[in-house]
Amino acid sequence: MVALRRYRRRMETSGKVAVVTGAGAGLGAALARRLAGAGMKVAVADIAIDDAEDVAAAIRNDGGEAHAIHLDAGDEGAIESLATRVEAELGPCQILCGNVGVQQFGKAEDLSRADWEWVYGVNVFGTAALVRRFLPQLRRSTDARILITASTSALYPCSHMSAYVSSKYALLGYTETLRMELADEGIGVTAMLPGPMATTHLASSEAAKPDIAGHPVHTPDTIAVIAQGAGGEMIDADTATRNVLDDLAKKRPYVITHHVHTEPIEARYAEIREAFELARR
Repeated sequence: MVALRRYRRRMETSGKVAVVTGAGAGLGAALARRLAGAGMKVAVADIAIDDAEDVAAAIRNDGGEAHAIHLDAGDEGAIESLATRVEAELGPCQILCGNVGVQQFGKAEDLSRADWEWVYGVNVFGTAALVRRFLPQLRRSTDARILITASTSALYPCSHMSAYVSSKYALLGYTETLRMELADEGIGVTAMLPGPMATTHLASSEAAKPDIAGHPVHTPDTIAVIAQGAGGEMIDADTATRNVLDDLAKKRPYVITHHVHTEPIEARYAEIREAFELARR
């Protein structure tokens, strides 16, 4: 019986089809490399197609199989095209990693409607559209998984990041709800919550920003204040994905990439517990 339990916790990876969005750099590229290294055929999707091509080429040079595909994650038509191409070129998707995330800094009062619509359009609506479009393919697999990249910012807020933080709160709630809805179908749904990482996320986010959204200028001091608010030590993307295959195999509901300061999280939940206690009076 013990051996059987262990077997059930394993996930066959060889030949599986994986889709990773935001895979042209940073965490997405690391996820693509990790999945390809386990024998999966990977669709490397990104709005920066040259970067996606570089990641896919590196995977192929290492003996893996990868296809670079252009994707504007805020465009439902582009998501539709991605799903069609993946099935035609690689086969039906079995592992879906929704990893695209964009950032807009600034005080809440200074962010325009266009800023909010861009961040939510990519981070939240784009992710929901991605899952909706790929679910028919995932349902054909007996061992499908969905990994959605939220953030430790979904556990506690950071100043000057209201659009990004609230979008990650929304993504976490969406992922938790999706897990409940798909549990009976055997599709594992995992929320990845990265802490501070040394990636090109800010630069790639700025490059993808539409002209209608604001372009705040930040000094190193400003970035340092925001980073301090985020807390925790910074790690690289490859380290952040070191356990992802095991996380997916075991259908872990939450994956935190590395240690972050837990004090703000504990303080937040202490205040929530206190509010519940006060409600008893």
